[in-house]
Amino acid sequence: MIVTGKRRWVHRWLTPALFLAPALILFVTLFAWPAVQAMHVSLCQWSGFTPRMNYTGWTNFVKLWEDKRFEHALINNFWIMIVGGVVFFVFATLFALALNHPRLRGRKFFQTMIFFPAFISVVGVATFWKLLYAPTSGLLNLGARSAGLEGVPWLSAESSFHSLGGLQIPVAMNSIIAMIVWSGVGGTMILLLAGMRRIPQDYIDAARIDGAYTRQQFFHITVPMMREVILIALSLWLIGSMGFFGHVQALLAPEINEKCQVVSTLQYEYAFNNRTCIFLMGRATAMAVVQVVIVLALVGLVRLLREKESVEY
Repeated sequence: MIVTGKRRWVHRWLTPALFLAPALILFVTLFAWPAVQAMHVSLCQWSGFTPRMNYTGWTNFVKLWEDKRFEHALINNFWIMIVGGVVFFVFATLFALALNHPRLRGRKFFQTMIFFPAFISVVGVATFWKLLYAPTSGLLNLGARSAGLEGVPWLSAESSFHSLGGLQIPVAMNSIIAMIVWSGVGGTMILLLAGMRRIPQDYIDAARIDGAYTRQQFFHITVPMMREVILIALSLWLIGSMGFFGHVQALLAPEINEKCQVVSTLQYEYAFNNRTCIFLMGRATAMAVVQVVIVLALVGLVRLLREKESVEY
């Protein structure tokens, strides 16, 4: 009986461990250990080219707290997250509602066209929008001039539309938001559309029979039953909005104005910019740690919303 009990214990724990081992090894090798190393680097002064790191404690984080460039870059990220997020989800929801309408013809065609920009590389998207934003030959300014209006410096860092906390948000940041929405709204639209199609049609028909208007059906049936899908889409947006690099780098490079920096581009400049010979790998890694902490906090708030009682059907 003792042997049998040991065998049961072995089968109960060894079998799951064998199945989990490959994923666990990959997690530790590719995520956990590099994360520990990154935390160590953030506490050191290091150029990235020498084998020795000088431990400085929390100096890099203190300097980030005093760094106005980092503060401005962080504000730009939050501007993209909040303003861009509102525009992003409004368009994604409207597209999903339109494609979910039973009377819409050519649904597959429109769905493909809206999702098509997601297949284009970031550099291709930035090149396309750079041509649209060109000050003299850009399609947007040509259209404005043909209508008797003045052209807009779409990629300007000096002119601004908004003021936030005493800091000017450049026009270029709003231009970046437009590009991000155009290129990425299709993926979120597909996610929301899949959530809408999971809702039983009986609920919609019952609400329609009871006299509920389209708006009431949306807010009292569609949104509550899509709560899980919406929170997942929101989590993905929060994670992505703190890590935008390629869109900004490809659209505004080679020299990105300080007013248009986001955290990722400023991190790249501090770590690898050989033009100014900065090579502050420790401070750049500290930025990455701050990004991770912010993302974990925001996603944690979303998870708190998910833990509330959800609608089941």
